[in-house]
Amino acid sequence: MAVAGETLTFPRTAGGAFCESLNLSNNLIFSGCFMLCGRRHGSHAGNIIPREEGGGLTMSHKVLKLLALLVVAVLVASCAPATPTPAPQATQPAAATQPPAGQVCTVGFINHLTGDAAVYGQSMKKGVELALDKINANGEKIRVIFEDDRLSAADAQTAFLKLVDSDKVPVILGSGSSTVTLSLCPKAEERKVVLISSISTAPALKQCGDYVFSAMATDDAQGPEWAKVAEYLKADEVAVMYINNDYGIGVKDAFLNSYKGKVLIAQPFELGAKDFRTEILKVKATNPKVVFIVDHVAEGSIVIKQAAELGMKVQWVTDVSMVAQEVIDLAGAAAEGIMGLRAGSTQTPQYKEFEEAFRKKFNEPPTIWSDFSYDTMMLVAMAIDKYGCNSEGIKKGLMEVSQDYVGPSGPKAFNEYGISPGVYEWMIVKDGKWVLFEKK
Repeated sequence: MAVAGETLTFPRTAGGAFCESLNLSNNLIFSGCFMLCGRRHGSHAGNIIPREEGGGLTMSHKVLKLLALLVVAVLVASCAPATPTPAPQATQPAAATQPPAGQVCTVGFINHLTGDAAVYGQSMKKGVELALDKINANGEKIRVIFEDDRLSAADAQTAFLKLVDSDKVPVILGSGSSTVTLSLCPKAEERKVVLISSISTAPALKQCGDYVFSAMATDDAQGPEWAKVAEYLKADEVAVMYINNDYGIGVKDAFLNSYKGKVLIAQPFELGAKDFRTEILKVKATNPKVVFIVDHVAEGSIVIKQAAELGMKVQWVTDVSMVAQEVIDLAGAAAEGIMGLRAGSTQTPQYKEFEEAFRKKFNEPPTIWSDFSYDTMMLVAMAIDKYGCNSEGIKKGLMEVSQDYVGPSGPKAFNEYGISPGVYEWMIVKDGKWVLFEKK
């Protein structure tokens, strides 16, 4: 029984709380609680279980002892000090990682594989597949999962999340569309996944961040090259037609900032349209001799064909996205004599080797920008080989391996923005084929 003048306390445990709730007049049960959970302040506890004068327990005390033992059993697990639940900690997204060295690394690919812009996505898919033949020649090292963005930022976002969350890729070979690539930039930075586009060129890519790269120079380089063409043609005044998206606006602005002559009109038109007669007639009304056009294959070929039907006879100069056989196929005779810029060079040993391998695999000449996607895949493979299948290593590796890399699409030394330098050829359609323009 408790000793008068002493204070009994119990620790802050479930057992302690239980003990405190018991009837303190039941000394035997209380004693069991005390022996487990209690502590005494003052004199030593001593022997507090009542006994008969002969030293033995009374019958009622024996019953109470059994009851006390039951109480003890219940309390054993609950008398340990409670461990507080730690507060949840805010975490930053971990850098994407994959298997250790020696195992297959999975890489993502997002591009326009269907729809009007499929000519680009399918062509770049071929370039990646050709690179994989070389990379995996002695056993599979890299596997690529191909996803279709349908030239839609929303579809690209869905594909990105699928590749990152389900497939756990550390790097994605990104879209050919500047608008789509720009829509993915924030996600790439947030999720710490490397996003490398083969051909996106919007100047705004410079603001994307450390995880975003482009293997083609921005429109800041293409615009001045157009200005050189205008100067060569002695074009004191020109008209400009441009597709109304990030890419079209970027090239148009870069050209207008570099061109020294008079711009008669800068006429936009919409992606996906099929009838451009209204826009063409506005341009025709200014009576231009030279018209610079930045567009995609699908719309650009229609513009050129409809302009011919409306009797507009001008020297067309296209951007890099229209120097493709498909423009000739779609525009027909109206394409004869068109000039254009081609990114990269077809005259180097690296391109000649690439062309031979491409023809052997696909039984056709290299398609538009397949050389750029080939180089993009090769750079990623080199970065993985150097630092492993993780986004931090790939990001670091790309900056390093690109500095001395020269592929079929030219040198790829990434600058401080993760963007490669620009190399251009002047091309012209002659006898139904794109050929090098010979300056006189």
